[in-house]
Amino acid sequence: MQALGPIKWLEPVNWKTMVDNCSDNYHVPTSHLSSARVQTRWLGRPRLSHEDQFASPNRHAFVNGHGVTFRDADDNAPRYVHGMSSETFRLFQEYHDTTMPEVERRLGTFRARRVQLANHSIFPNGILGLRLALPRGPLKTEFWHFVLLDRDAPEVLKRAIRIGSQANNGAAGMFEQDDVDNWRQVTAASASHFGRRHPQELSMGVGQAGPHPDYPGLVSERYISENNQRLFYLRWEEFMNAGSWADISLDPIKARFDGTATMRG
Repeated sequence: MQALGPIKWLEPVNWKTMVDNCSDNYHVPTSHLSSARVQTRWLGRPRLSHEDQFASPNRHAFVNGHGVTFRDADDNAPRYVHGMSSETFRLFQEYHDTTMPEVERRLGTFRARRVQLANHSIFPNGILGLRLALPRGPLKTEFWHFVLLDRDAPEVLKRAIRIGSQANNGAAGMFEQDDVDNWRQVTAASASHFGRRHPQELSMGVGQAGPHPDYPGLVSERYISENNQRLFYLRWEEFMNAGSWADISLDPIKARFDGTATMRG
């Protein structure tokens, strides 16, 4: 993999708000409505709606503070988010088909052909790919944005991913600018005397997550929930209240998957 960047900027926000927002899947058709409509129209895709979000087959898994949204990808669709359009889809599909034998050898059939990554966070401050929210005080965060590329991918695909990623995210990204506005307002509201008297409401999807026979950790039954937010803040509280590293629980990964998944294959 290649990591291009980082693009860096400072925000007057609390860093945990950015991680919270990482799996706030129901905000997209509201906060990003204008940006989403421009992009879906340009790419020839259906309009994004709240109905689409609630009907999504994606699920969310959470273990040891890390969260990941994923879907069962047995339709053999290319495993890319940025840069894929009606013009580039054929190229992405060809590269997907070409690299799949190696992916399957390294990760096994189940993970290679059925698990497709979506938004995710790496505890405590890794967000959506290789992006970091670095605390610079309770009300200031330095954000680092990288673009991740397959090193051996054709240059035309690497360029499409790079442009697509920066069009959505990064200091000038259309989606990022929407999020930054939200992060600032959430931080300002939380710091007010009135706001501090009221707890945050994070009850969406309570009781709709549990163990899964195929995946580790707690797995939500639906795409839209606040499972990730609740568990993230509980994990953070656990770290803050621990007297030593020995007091912090660590759930073992009990899932058994085929493949090697080593760095060198």
